[in-house]
Amino acid sequence: MNDTKYIGIEFNYYRPESLKAVLEKLKEDGSKILAGGTDLLVRIKTDMEKPKNIVEITGVKELSVLETNNELIIGAVVKLFEIEKNDTIRKMYPSLYEAVKSIGGKQIRNMATLTGNLCNASPGADSAPPLIVLGANVEIKTLNEKSEIARRLIPLEDFFTGPGKTILGAKEILTKVIVPKPQENTGSAFKKIARVNLDISKISCAVFLERKERVIKEIRIAVGAAAATPVRAYQTEKALTGKEYDLTKIQKNLALIESDISPITDVRSTAEYRKEVAPILLKDTLKLAWERAGGEVLI
Repeated sequence: MNDTKYIGIEFNYYRPESLKAVLEKLKEDGSKILAGGTDLLVRIKTDMEKPKNIVEITGVKELSVLETNNELIIGAVVKLFEIEKNDTIRKMYPSLYEAVKSIGGKQIRNMATLTGNLCNASPGADSAPPLIVLGANVEIKTLNEKSEIARRLIPLEDFFTGPGKTILGAKEILTKVIVPKPQENTGSAFKKIARVNLDISKISCAVFLERKERVIKEIRIAVGAAAATPVRAYQTEKALTGKEYDLTKIQKNLALIESDISPITDVRSTAEYRKEVAPILLKDTLKLAWERAGGEVLI
């Protein structure tokens, strides 16, 4: 292994100022995108990546968009700290705010991007579960046969295909994340269990729900670090939808989350531990989301 203080390979470096120029470079074999670099540079230093071309995208103005008007739009080069410091995101998308704030330390968040966290495709990527339950889509662009920019919009929950793997092609770029604006009587929350606050999750959970009086009208649940990709807890969602919010009555429904996940044993935790704590973590996350939806929380 190389000394991780140094980059031990040679490569060509480009910093285009237009998206089309970026996509032109991506057509060349061995090209890698650089935004924050908190993952890519480590992989280069440890010989896990040996790119021929580094294409830095921070000079592309349209990729720096951060809008919170009718919907939340986060461009590919928006840093995590920009999301963390945005009051509208903190108030309207609290689950995303909580997840972003839990990623690494301030030094990491000052450099890392949200799209980078997603494209790295770690099963424990903290930003993925809240974005999935919030109904986020990702915009992907490439050049077609006529050298025109082609666009496709994909639900984030369909973006991941395995550990470190996504549907993104070598000549494509994830340009932005688009999140619908939450409606009235809805709430979301994110919680995780980790060895220490700055560590990668042993398991994480995000909940988004819509409340109608004392009833859970709609609910979406996503779990991280408990399967090959971040996963929706569909069985648990179905069991909770239409139920009166009473934690003593829905305890059995919460336990169904053990069937929605397929954790493994790794250096951070065991499969048994993850399954055992999943219902507890879901309960705590659900309580917070319910409260944020304007519901009364009963102990």
